[in-house]
Amino acid sequence: MALVGFGAIGFGLMPLFVRAAYAEGQTPLSLLVWRFAIAAGCCLPLLGYVLKARRDFLIALVAGGSYMGSMLFYFIALQQLSVALTVLILFTYPLFTILVGWLAFGEKLTRTNLIAASLVLAAAALILSPETIGEAPLLPVLLGFIPPLAYSIFIHVAARRLSLIALPVRLSGVFTGGLLAMLALSLIWEGGVVWPVSPIAWAAAAALAIISTFGALGLLLLGAPIAGPERSAIAGAGELITSLLVGLLAFAEPISPSMVGGAALILTAILVSARNSSEKT
Repeated sequence: MALVGFGAIGFGLMPLFVRAAYAEGQTPLSLLVWRFAIAAGCCLPLLGYVLKARRDFLIALVAGGSYMGSMLFYFIALQQLSVALTVLILFTYPLFTILVGWLAFGEKLTRTNLIAASLVLAAAALILSPETIGEAPLLPVLLGFIPPLAYSIFIHVAARRLSLIALPVRLSGVFTGGLLAMLALSLIWEGGVVWPVSPIAWAAAAALAIISTFGALGLLLLGAPIAGPERSAIAGAGELITSLLVGLLAFAEPISPSMVGGAALILTAILVSARNSSEKT
């Protein structure tokens, strides 16, 4: 639980590093390139494992590129929406996970899953209320729902295939896939990669890659199989709490009662879903 909890805090600090990089002139695409380039560089000591499992590496690369590419929309949302709103939208993923499992993988809709889905739907209604959105532009709000949908698909793929791949190969493949996807998009949309222009920009990109990517995902993948789904969900909820605190303390963004209610419903839904998974196990 400690490993998962520290990983969750690392993920939760992501908005802090992203906003710092934006203030120094970084674009979402370029920042993602540096994020995955540095994270992939951290995996170079693991190269021996990769060379022994090239097929598994390619599988992780494709899965990582597909999911990590969707995180572009999370970074775009962070440019135009409050941290709290962006993170709460991301945490609607339990609803999408249940729906994807039912529609794409033939999983049964249990009573527990229906309760969890209903809780997330209620949370979404609070998150999308006029009190929460305010004058936020509609397009970034809609784009913000792409990452939780992609994450839900990634969860199912990871559970069915990536969990069978050695951890060093998984990390290397996922980060390399994200790097290739972001490089391609940068060349197509921006004509190249924007280099960090200041020590602060480099520090923000490095912190994003080392703390909120390589370290956070590595700790999660190490701790979750040991802790189990229920305990991992409890510890992993620290990401949502950390992100909300970052928005409140670092950027003085107000947290409305609707946001608090939405967060409480989402946390409850995560715990309900985890308990159901734990009982199945």
